[in-house]
Amino acid sequence: MKVTQIAVSSYRNLARQKIAPSGGLNIFVGDNAQGKTNLVESVYLCCIGKSPRTDKDKDLIRWGADQAFVSVKYSCRFGEGEISITLNAKGKKQICVNSVPIAKMGELMGYLNCIYFSPNEIKIISQSPAERRKFLDVDLCQTDKNYFYCLSRFNKALAQRNNLLKQARSIEELADSIFVWDKQIAEEGARVIAKRRAFCQKLKTYATKNHKKLTENQEELFLEYITQIQGDTVAEISQNYLALLQQNLAKDFAARYTTAGCQRDDICLKVNNVDVRSFGSQGQLRTTALSLKLAELLIFKDIIGEYPILILDDVLSELDIDRQRRLLNFNPELQILMTTATELPQELKSNLLYQQFDIQDGVCKPANQ
Repeated sequence: MKVTQIAVSSYRNLARQKIAPSGGLNIFVGDNAQGKTNLVESVYLCCIGKSPRTDKDKDLIRWGADQAFVSVKYSCRFGEGEISITLNAKGKKQICVNSVPIAKMGELMGYLNCIYFSPNEIKIISQSPAERRKFLDVDLCQTDKNYFYCLSRFNKALAQRNNLLKQARSIEELADSIFVWDKQIAEEGARVIAKRRAFCQKLKTYATKNHKKLTENQEELFLEYITQIQGDTVAEISQNYLALLQQNLAKDFAARYTTAGCQRDDICLKVNNVDVRSFGSQGQLRTTALSLKLAELLIFKDIIGEYPILILDDVLSELDIDRQRRLLNFNPELQILMTTATELPQELKSNLLYQQFDIQDGVCKPANQ
């Protein structure tokens, strides 16, 4: 999968322009606040319909402009395609796939696949379980459209159940009305758990190998999906899920929210048998995050038959020269869109094919033009 053209207009600080990246390594060089991150972010926006940096679409519109526009043309093993997104100052968003407007966000998933890696991705390891669940959900939504709809139905049912818990005056009042939501939560939540668990098994296989290579066999990574609800099949998980919800009703009523379920699941990550989530050094956090990101690339290749676009936003400064070289030479089939404040060091440039773009004041041009 390759991005063949990026077109933007009034997206953050970016001027109206079109960029044609190469099919391999593309390096966007510029000082802070010049627009290099905004440019690669626009590609990710066309991938999942959201910015990796903000949930507010209004923040993506250039100051003083009425609307912003982003279009990404791409090629994949199925042919060529184009995704365009228009955002207006009133908060409305229109997404088109091959010039056809889509009605639901789920219809966008799977056309353009991207892996986004920035220094902030360390939060996947070091911050709350919600970050690790989001990490899983973004990947699963890209590779499995059914998962997107399943997760959406689960979240809606959970919100309804929590509303009932907040509004009810007694458990007796809840007894009849809450069961319909318990049943839906158990059914959809079981599918979520099963798919997350299967994905984590693949993630574990690749991430542990990557981590050994990155640390020259000095560190061993352990990864496991953690959930309260057990079962070998979706039916068994659903049955156990429903039983747990009913068992916890009094506890949930007292708390006024649902205290158990896949919305509280986590990924256990250990390096040399030490929980890296709580006790990892900065170096271990960075290496673990990189191991996961490289594993994502391989999983996507397994599932969709080709590598996704790899977006590297200012990550080289966080890695030593050896890890930088391993990352940039991960696979010649891979297209990389990378931002950096400075040109590559000389020791990386040798035998490395790449196209460089310089960005200043929101304008991106091929180097030496």
